[in-house]
Amino acid sequence: MQIPSSIGLSGYIRHYLFLNNETHAPCNLRLFSDGNTGIVFSTSGSLTLNAQPLPNAFLYGQISDYKDIGCDTPAELFIIVFRPDAFHRLFNIPADELKDKILPLTDIFDTLYHSVLSAPTINRKIALAEIFFNKLSPTANPLITASLDYIIKQQGQVSINQLTSFTGLHPRQLERKFATAIGLSPKKFSGITRMNLFLKQLRLQKLSLTQCAYESGYYDQAHLIREFRHITGLTPSQYQRNTAPLATNFLQLPV
Repeated sequence: MQIPSSIGLSGYIRHYLFLNNETHAPCNLRLFSDGNTGIVFSTSGSLTLNAQPLPNAFLYGQISDYKDIGCDTPAELFIIVFRPDAFHRLFNIPADELKDKILPLTDIFDTLYHSVLSAPTINRKIALAEIFFNKLSPTANPLITASLDYIIKQQGQVSINQLTSFTGLHPRQLERKFATAIGLSPKKFSGITRMNLFLKQLRLQKLSLTQCAYESGYYDQAHLIREFRHITGLTPSQYQRNTAPLATNFLQLPV
């Protein structure tokens, strides 16, 4: 289940996800980058990463490589999905310092941790999360916001020269600002944006794989498969056939 945030927080929180993994057999939950960051609350079940237990509430930064999260029992997850630059704007934390990291929520936001985990209903969890985030004083970042909107509008088909022309920044300045605000390079974020468009086309199931690739801006199917495998660890056909998607970038795989 996906629920949008309130209008007042829509510039920071993309949406809320409520996911149920109902299998009683051990499985892997594959998480790969969609360009966003998030906070995960595991309200039932236990999760592991690299055979180490995960806390039942944690923050994750930008993801360089896909991750397989182990799940041995049915699990219910509440996920706050943030926009790419939201962590930096809300918490004034350089996004590149959170890249590929998973941090227990108790180490950062103890109040949010206890209130959301103990809330009895979905609506109450969202209400408590929104009360918490509405108390923060986010910083403005109009140049990065405009750059992200530009990349998304162009469906990821943006060169560094186009971005430097759009922003008026030197390429190295642009790279540094993206690293601090988002945790990804402009090229990496553009590639993920293009992949998100392909996944949207794929879910519609109205076009062939080759047509989806061309519609999403890939030169050919081979180029698509290489990039798809790099981001997800799967081929597009494997993604379609052998996964039970909990969300677009969060899949249930057999062990």
